[in-house]
Amino acid sequence: MERERGIQYFPIALFSSVMGVSGVAISIRLFEAVQGWNSIGSNIVTMLATVLLVINTCILIYRIVRFRSGVHADFNHPVKMNFYGAISISLLLLAVLYYDMNPSVSFLLWGIGALLQVWLTLVILSKLIWGSEFQLVQFNPTWFIPIVGNIVVPLAGVFHVDPIINWIFFSIGIVFSVVYLTIFINRIIFHPPMPKPLTPTFFILLAPPGIGFVSYIKLVGQVDMFAYILYGIAFYLGLLFLYQVKRFFTIPFSVSWWAYLLPSAAVTNATVYLYMESSLSYVYWLFIFQLLAY
Repeated sequence: MERERGIQYFPIALFSSVMGVSGVAISIRLFEAVQGWNSIGSNIVTMLATVLLVINTCILIYRIVRFRSGVHADFNHPVKMNFYGAISISLLLLAVLYYDMNPSVSFLLWGIGALLQVWLTLVILSKLIWGSEFQLVQFNPTWFIPIVGNIVVPLAGVFHVDPIINWIFFSIGIVFSVVYLTIFINRIIFHPPMPKPLTPTFFILLAPPGIGFVSYIKLVGQVDMFAYILYGIAFYLGLLFLYQVKRFFTIPFSVSWWAYLLPSAAVTNATVYLYMESSLSYVYWLFIFQLLAY
């Protein structure tokens, strides 16, 4: 069958490219800070992420105006609907990057992203609760995306709003990530394998503990026992996926390949924050290895 082409079928999943590039920009920014360099490299990548966001947003708006039924269909699809969460996450990640460049722009991006995140969480969870068309076999890691967005909020939120607001978002993200992980383990072990094009989305499982680690230490100001637990989960999942690397890189290229980037960046960023707190040399070299692995 011939693949559907044209802006009418432009995949909402391409917003994950903005997430991925933004995550890489944060990794580069952290590396520059550790080395005492200026932020030229990370600023360039930030501009690239911004351009990608503008392009994807313009196309989405065009689709809403001209092909509203197609957008509505995406929002009711068991996989595609979750990528709408990539829009709010992209805004929230860019808010982190823009804080050092322009705090006002950062606050604007964060505010829009946080409000959109609240709305998406309410709408998507309501659809899952009351939508009888969703089945367990349809569950896949993309379902984590709208929930992970809540954990991203405190990354820049600590600069802009009271701690209680950030803790509310963090709590929602962490609790539902545990719930979703439980459901996913049940689905992946006791039900048929996921379709091959969705295989890269396994890496999304790295995002909740990886981003959660960074958000948590920003909220509490130190690395404590719970932070170590979050990092340990992220590190072990990374090893698990590294052990099965052939399975991930022998599938045909598709839009889902963008799922590799942000979760990998999340663990990399967690490692550099761990290094900045511990000053352990082996943690530093682990960070360098993870950064080069991009």
